[in-house]
Amino acid sequence: MELNQRQHQILLTIRAEGEVQIDHLAEKFAVTTQTIRRDVNYLCEQGLARRVHGGVSLPASLTNTSYRYRSDVESTAKSELAATVAACIPDGSTIMIGIGTTLAHLARHLLAKNALRVITNNLQVVQILEANDNIEIYLAGGQIRRDHQDIMGSSAVDFFDGFEADIGICGCASVTNSHFVMEHENIEADISKAIIRNSRKQWLVADASKWERFAAVKVSPMKQFDKIFTNNQQLPKDLPIHLTAQAG
Repeated sequence: MELNQRQHQILLTIRAEGEVQIDHLAEKFAVTTQTIRRDVNYLCEQGLARRVHGGVSLPASLTNTSYRYRSDVESTAKSELAATVAACIPDGSTIMIGIGTTLAHLARHLLAKNALRVITNNLQVVQILEANDNIEIYLAGGQIRRDHQDIMGSSAVDFFDGFEADIGICGCASVTNSHFVMEHENIEADISKAIIRNSRKQWLVADASKWERFAAVKVSPMKQFDKIFTNNQQLPKDLPIHLTAQAG
């Protein structure tokens, strides 16, 4: 599945506004209603949107979007962020890696490390890193969320509480204008909080699109993180920001 720039922006508009009329989208993107309908039809065929009378909305099942959708959207920015993060991790470190598709990109960039200990509940991270025999992997137990490729529940939280890491690396669902890191569900926020409290250094990875989204559950203020990896150039200079080379 590949989305063009306008289709991606349509999805962001739907997420921000809930239900959007075709005429409004045509005016917003300065194209004909026929062009918008073709875009909307494609999004609906991919299961990323649904038609409503005179407009379009997100399917109910994508309130917290699926792994497939998140892995495709902003993939270039996520890979660039992941490469920047990986370059800052010393060989021999013990690291905790949380949920999200950006952190799966990170795993690919960690394959070249000579030695690591990785503690995670992210199934994609495990699948990628098992190719390197020099990386020691610890995987949480609990409930598997197939759509999100992770493991959740109180046992997963307890699992993280049994370790102390050099670095804890979290993604997020969104970041508020008041610089608070957010997740969609309590069970997701609980995982990130466990990683934060069981790591000597806390790192956040969040591409610029996280500031265009909404999620309801608080995780932590951004100032709690020792490093923040992003391509968002509009953040205050007093935050420990690490911009990617191709910041947007």
